Amino acid sequence: MLMEMNTSTTGKLKLETRSMNSLRTLISGSADPVFLLNPDDQTIVAANDTAISACGDVDLVGKKLDQVVHFETLSDQPNDEIAYFNNQWLVPHSRRIKLNHKTYNKLDLAPSSSIPDDNTLFTIRKMIAVLLHRLRSPMTGMQGYLEMIQDVKHDNDKRKLAKVGEGLDYLFEIMDELELLHHAEAYLEDEPNATASDAETVIRQMLIEYPVELRNRVKIETHTNQQFEFNSAELKQIVTLLLNNSAEHQSGINKPVKIDIHSGRKITVTNFGTPIPDEVVDNLYFPFVTTKANNLGIGLSLAQLIAGRRGATIVLTENSPVLGISFSLICKPQEISS
Repeated sequence: MLMEMNTSTTGKLKLETRSMNSLRTLISGSADPVFLLNPDDQTIVAANDTAISACGDVDLVGKKLDQVVHFETLSDQPNDEIAYFNNQWLVPHSRRIKLNHKTYNKLDLAPSSSIPDDNTLFTIRKMIAVLLHRLRSPMTGMQGYLEMIQDVKHDNDKRKLAKVGEGLDYLFEIMDELELLHHAEAYLEDEPNATASDAETVIRQMLIEYPVELRNRVKIETHTNQQFEFNSAELKQIVTLLLNNSAEHQSGINKPVKIDIHSGRKITVTNFGTPIPDEVVDNLYFPFVTTKANNLGIGLSLAQLIAGRRGATIVLTENSPVLGISFSLICKPQEISS
C-alpha cells in the first residue's frame, strides 16, 4: 500500500515537473519580460529568465503580479495602461493561452515603439553633433561677410541682403534647436538637493514668461495637496516643453489649454483640435517627427529625455477630436519590489 502511494506521488511530481518545464519553454524565447499568470487571482505561475533576472533571481512563483510590476492606468478605455518594471516603463500585452488543459494569462512587457532606445538616440545625437560641427563655421563666415557689405546704397540690393540675412537667422535658429537635443543634459538647471516642488506655483510662475494671449488660454486645475516628485527646475522645463507643444498645435491655436495636476506623480497638458495622425503617433518621441510647419519635432524628445533622468515618462493619454490631445508626465512609483 505504501509503495503504491509513493509510486502515485512520484508520478504526480513528474507530471507537475513536465508541466512546469512546458510552461517555461513556452515563454523562454522572448528577450522581453514574460509572466504566466493564474487568470483567477493574477498570481505568477512561471516567468522567463529576463523577468527572473530583473528581480534578482528570486523565485517569483506564487507572488501576486502587483508585488512585482506596477501598472499605471492611462484613460477610461479598457486595458489602456503602462507598466513599470525593472526601472523601465513598458507596454503590457496580455492574452489567454491553454496548456495541458489549463488556462493562463500570458503577459509580455515590451518597450514602447514610439520612444527611441538608448542606442538609437545616441546615434541621432552623434549625427547632430557632426552636422553642427560642419555647418556652424561656414555659416558664421557667411554672417560675417554679410555684415561687411551692409552699407549698400540701392534699395533693391538692401532688400536682397535682408532676405539672405533672414534666411541665415532662420538656419541659426534651427541649429540652436538641434543644439538643445545634442546637449540635452546641459539644458537643465540642476537642483541636486531638491526632490519635490509645488507644481501649481512652479507652473504659474512659468506662465508669467508667456505672452498674455497664451496665458489667457491656459487653465490650471489642481486635484491634490501633494508635492510633485520633481524639483522645480525639472518640472518647469518639462511643462514648458509640453505647453509649447500644445500652443503650437495649429488647429487649436485659439482654443483653451488645460493643465491638470492629478497627484504628486502625474500632470497632464491638454489642447484641442485635430488629433495627431497615427503615423506620427507611432514614432512620437523620435526627433524630427512632427506635423507642424517650421518645427523640428524636438520638444517631445527633449521632454522625454529630461523625464527619463528621474525614471519618469511622457505618455500620449488622449488623442481625440472631442476630449483633446493630452500628454501626461508620470513619475515612477515610490515602492515596487523589483
